Amino acid sequence: MIAAWSRWGGAEEPPAQAIRASLALYDDTGVEVRSAAGFCLGAGPRDRIATSHATGSAFCGWIDNAAELAGTLQVAADDLAALYAAAVASWGSDADARIIGCYAAVLVMPNGCLRLSRSPWEAPPLYYHRDANRAVASPLLRVLFAAGAPRELDYERIIDELALDWRSGDEAAWYRGIGMVPLGAIVSLTPGGRETHRWYSPPAPAPDNEFDEDAAVAQAIALLDEAAGKALAWAAKPALALSGGLDSPLVARALLDRLPQAETLTAITFAPDEEWQGETPPGTMGDETSLVREFVKGNPALDWHLADRHPGAFDRRAKEMYAASGVFAQGLSNVGMYHDVYAKARELECDALLVADFGNLTFSNEGLEAYTEYVRPGRFRQLKRLLEARSGDPRSLHRKFIALSLLPRAPRSLRSVLRALVHPARRDFAAFLSPLSPRGWKRQRRLAAARGTEAALEDFTYDLTRRAMIEREWQDADGPARDVDLAFEQLYRIRKRDVCAYRPLVEFCLSLPLRAYAWDGTDRRLARLMGRGRVPESIRTNVLHGQHNVDWHVRMSREREAMRAAFVAAADHGWLAENLDLERLIGMLDTWPEAPDFTIEHDWPLRTALPRALMAVRFIGTVEGRNEF
Repeated sequence: MIAAWSRWGGAEEPPAQAIRASLALYDDTGVEVRSAAGFCLGAGPRDRIATSHATGSAFCGWIDNAAELAGTLQVAADDLAALYAAAVASWGSDADARIIGCYAAVLVMPNGCLRLSRSPWEAPPLYYHRDANRAVASPLLRVLFAAGAPRELDYERIIDELALDWRSGDEAAWYRGIGMVPLGAIVSLTPGGRETHRWYSPPAPAPDNEFDEDAAVAQAIALLDEAAGKALAWAAKPALALSGGLDSPLVARALLDRLPQAETLTAITFAPDEEWQGETPPGTMGDETSLVREFVKGNPALDWHLADRHPGAFDRRAKEMYAASGVFAQGLSNVGMYHDVYAKARELECDALLVADFGNLTFSNEGLEAYTEYVRPGRFRQLKRLLEARSGDPRSLHRKFIALSLLPRAPRSLRSVLRALVHPARRDFAAFLSPLSPRGWKRQRRLAAARGTEAALEDFTYDLTRRAMIEREWQDADGPARDVDLAFEQLYRIRKRDVCAYRPLVEFCLSLPLRAYAWDGTDRRLARLMGRGRVPESIRTNVLHGQHNVDWHVRMSREREAMRAAFVAAADHGWLAENLDLERLIGMLDTWPEAPDFTIEHDWPLRTALPRALMAVRFIGTVEGRNEF
């Protein structure tokens, strides 16, 4: 974690002690703070600050091509703050395009202005506040507040999050007067205002006729191996979050291939709650440990551990996570099992958690846009094969063709009418899955229309083309997931790194045409071809989708009374009572089913609306200091 403060007016002294205390709140070892005339820099034990020629630099994250840059710039490769400052001094606004890594960086320029930047695709968050006399920036909101920034929660942002309106591209943060730096962008703060330069654009997919499948597979393997080598060089004692899917076993194989002889790689797997009965929806799998065991059996260099099988409530440690981040991330309800993974990594004295989250965007992409892009001459045979092979979808071929291939191309008004006829309970799908009250929805939709955004489920369809998919993924790439990672890091002192987010790998995979991912009746085709001889056939050919919260009914059943009590207490809070449909939520709990039935109409509101509402109550309780929440 880092912090930077600069004064360009008045005589205020740098808030060095406040910044130090904020950075040291969860780990007081190795915090460094430097003050000079008019500015202050701070960094936690894993990050760096530097000062040179009246310029201050604070750097959070890592640079994968540090050695190459250091050779060119004549700066030490391990001094990332100085290296970043030297890159900007040499290349100006082009510097970030030359840097490969995952980072948030702040430069305090000689004139006192701040230059803030984040790497594309994956980076720590970076928030800022400026006024006529000063500016402050940090990945941690509490640093800004400690340095004097106003702490006025934007309650409308919470409503948008509950509506699944991501407000993509919006630079306004969770508190009024606080901004956030977009991914792949530079923000300059001056006494006169701010200027944002979004320098990054994702690559476009190549034409089909330029595709060489064998060469693509070989290059994807080479880049994944390269990414694995960078991750191993970065971490002193990493642990890998290992599942039974395609992504993390392929990452594990790449890591093992780069591991020095006689060394082992720690791997940790989570599994459903011990009381889970073992049933799963069609086309899915709930407990992946048998597949992981098969993979581990063939890779003796893996030191494999199973995380605790008591993932607990959906709001597990939620108030602690919110206190650490200051951000409303309703997605916390989906990642409770990661507390057990982090706890096991901490118990094993690991310093980093390696993951494969970006696998689904990169080499293990499903290619779902094939259902629409292949509706053209020369591709109907391929479309038919993919529809026939679609896992967990018992519908007839013609019905899948209408729903998945034709409906997305129809006018939106026609889609709405047809959906209401076929699935009347889902007429308003976004509201069906949300805890918002009718009044909350009315206000949200009015404000969203004014700014040109909407809920992600207002009119959900697959992307029409691969290019459209890439553009949407980039547009929606940012969000509170990075704040969640930062909260986990503070609570467990373990930093997360996504091996699959290595930018050369990301950009290569995005540049491939759709047929690399969906062809001859095979989805995730690139990953399946990469897996030949590298992962067991039971994993390589598996078409079932993992369900990380398959045990939701068991876990929520144990917490019904606690959830009900939270919603009853929320009725006395004006904002919560107005914007959450508390009567509906309490009714869900009072008519709780004996078991899930795996239908959207029955299960989905229970497993989505209830946890989201509970997270909103916990967040408000944290921010407002309300113990009853």
